[in-house]
Amino acid sequence: MDKKTLKHISELSRIKLSDEELEKFTPQMQTILESANQLQEVDTSNVQPMKKHLPFDDLRDDIVEESLTQKDVLSNAKYTEKGCVKVYGKIFGAIEES
Repeated sequence: MDKKTLKHISELSRIKLSDEELEKFTPQMQTILESANQLQEVDTSNVQPMKKHLPFDDLRDDIVEESLTQKDVLSNAKYTEKGCVKVYGKIFGAIEES
């Protein structure tokens, strides 16, 4: 993964990334791709596909109830932005970095 490829992917996804973000996210994307490639190395030749499906008869009834308001939900969030919960993690970095 190089910056040119990541920039192309971000443009296809309609995500604007600055040069600093491209610099920061390129190695992170490379790590993600390497992790996904490890799955290709797993020998599944002797593994049978799942044949038994989970039954849906034992599910609870879907009962419509009053939901929380947006204000109530956001009151529990440490960080918010534009009416949404702002989430960060290993991929995006710490909130202090944004």
